[in-house]
Amino acid sequence: MDIFWVVLFVGLCLVVAMAVQTFWLTKLWFRDSQKASPYECGFDPFGSARAPFSVRFYMVAILFLVFEVESLMFFPVLQAYKEGAKSFGIYSWGFLLILTLGLFVELYRGALEWARD
Repeated sequence: MDIFWVVLFVGLCLVVAMAVQTFWLTKLWFRDSQKASPYECGFDPFGSARAPFSVRFYMVAILFLVFEVESLMFFPVLQAYKEGAKSFGIYSWGFLLILTLGLFVELYRGALEWARD
């Protein structure tokens, strides 16, 4: 039980040391009018920072994340193949089928088209 208190004390000391160092480092920085402006390059802003942004970029980013996470689901399939599991093929082909159907649905809905003529 003594090791618990030692680890707790060392962890608490590290947290306090990092908090003091952060407080000290923030005091070294100073804010002037140029640093407080939205653009630090010295130029005045040309337009509003709240310019409209196309939702299509967000949709493509979300679709990328969905398909990227789903592609990570194949790592357990590779592990099952390595260990010699018998029924990994059925599950992996089913997963691939669902993933491909999802891609075709998104293509059909036009979520991946950039310009419509």
